[in-house]
Amino acid sequence: MDPTPAEPPPGCLVLLLRLSAGMTADVPTSRGDIPAFVAARQLADEFLEGLVNTVAGGYAVGAVDVAVLGYRTSEGGTPQLLSLLPDGDPMARFVPLAQVAEMPAVARGAEGQPRKWAVLPTCEGEPCAGDALASVYQMVSVWLTGRYSSRAPVVIHCTGSDGLDEAYSRVANSLTLLATAHGPTRVLHYVFGEPTPPPPSLQGGDFWGGAGSLPGRVFVNDWDIGDPWDAIFSIAPQEDGTAWTEADAGFAPARSMWAQKMGNTPEQWEDAFALNEAGGAAAIADGASSGIYCSIWAQQLSQRFLSDRPDTRDPVSLNKWVNGLRTEWRAAISYSTLNWSKQAKVNQVGAAATLLGLELGPADANGKRPWRACAVGDASLFWVRSGRLLATFPVVAADQFGSAPLLVRSSPGFRTVAIAAAGTCEPGDRFILATDAVAARLFKSAALGPELEWSRFEVITEDEWRAELDILRSANDMVNDDCTLVVLRVSGGSEEASEFEANWERQQPEASLTQLAQLPGVDAPSSPQKEDAFIAADVGDLMIDVPHDPPAPEPEELPPDEPPATRDGFPESTDPGV
Repeated sequence: MDPTPAEPPPGCLVLLLRLSAGMTADVPTSRGDIPAFVAARQLADEFLEGLVNTVAGGYAVGAVDVAVLGYRTSEGGTPQLLSLLPDGDPMARFVPLAQVAEMPAVARGAEGQPRKWAVLPTCEGEPCAGDALASVYQMVSVWLTGRYSSRAPVVIHCTGSDGLDEAYSRVANSLTLLATAHGPTRVLHYVFGEPTPPPPSLQGGDFWGGAGSLPGRVFVNDWDIGDPWDAIFSIAPQEDGTAWTEADAGFAPARSMWAQKMGNTPEQWEDAFALNEAGGAAAIADGASSGIYCSIWAQQLSQRFLSDRPDTRDPVSLNKWVNGLRTEWRAAISYSTLNWSKQAKVNQVGAAATLLGLELGPADANGKRPWRACAVGDASLFWVRSGRLLATFPVVAADQFGSAPLLVRSSPGFRTVAIAAAGTCEPGDRFILATDAVAARLFKSAALGPELEWSRFEVITEDEWRAELDILRSANDMVNDDCTLVVLRVSGGSEEASEFEANWERQQPEASLTQLAQLPGVDAPSSPQKEDAFIAADVGDLMIDVPHDPPAPEPEELPPDEPPATRDGFPESTDPGV
């Protein structure tokens, strides 16, 4: 690198080192036969030494946050993820590169060797690559939230040749969907292990290509610091010339289902969704339960996302859009006519909701389409191809759903920040959009195996779906919350769905939510009395349940001495103020 006054955009780097017992075996490298963990550490040390020396030389590196992490299982089999930086703090975290440069790295004895920036504990336990990479995904996604203009994050994984299973592949795919103005997240896999025969996924070259296979550059038993160097310093803005509002029948007719929290009435359902199948767009929102008029806010967010198509990648544009919705929301709830207690709750608490939006671009000659998604909070997208879960967004595991997600708020003075994802889909691909309770259960079911029969959600009846939810809720195997599920199929792949529907009666689904719950002896409780909130619409060969918008809930009046609400999912710390 040549000295330059230009300041590169901020970035983040993760060095992930496997520390399981298998990493103690020798592997053949161009530097001799050495234990796999020694090779991994040498790679990390050489790269960090180069970064630190570059900063010391006065070169414009930019604000780079670094995490050096090791992973293994504990004696009890629990995945462990810990920092390997030489400051002695084991907490997995990002640290500014300037602070890393000041840490007490120990010099090696041989001249010209890098200092010991990665402090390795004993290699023991089993590999847990999927769990470790899921934690890295969470760290990177949090770092990227509100930072679309940053350079592409870089994840460098030093691992063995075993344990890179389907779950790992899905998380790696999900990582490379996280988008920035300078391209998607970059993942480099350094595999140290027996070179012959190579793992099936490594046969055929340096890339794991094809639909749903592990993405990113792969190296076997060797390393060149130039490769990760290029990954972090090749910075080129990418122009988005896609006509997102001209998708032209992007989705086949969609399937949507919703259910209120068990024990509530349909009028108390506070999720919302909006669909524009022909325009290739959909949005789903989850109203926060302890706000006021959250149903109206969630409906407004989802509907106006489709009509306005805001640029959620630009924080200024996003917050301008949200500010306009705040004014409209006050008009929609007739604020001036509310009694004083409701006005007080509007002023002190307001409404809040998570938001997930999905858009398709026009199809190319082969029917493939670019897609992009944005998220504020934890409503989730599942991308499925040929019955296989390729990737998810913005979370990748059931344990990543917390009680305080980011929210879009109706109250002024709070900044809205989003995260972006992008990819290319094919005809017949499915996108499943789900609010947090349903999404968490889908992750749990997918982890238990076997593979979910995702197309089942296109034909299951509303009553069957709700009965399954009630079984899971009654058994405390699922959070009792409002539930919404939207199934979208990319146009051009109708043959797959038609074949499935024609043979439905002769098929046994591989797995449903309740089958995976494994709850012997638990009978489905009778569902709460529900008003008829659906009409049947004959669309093609499918009977689609089309929801009416339920009436907005009327909140209970607050007693005069009740303080402003504090609640799960609505803490003051989740959205930084302007």
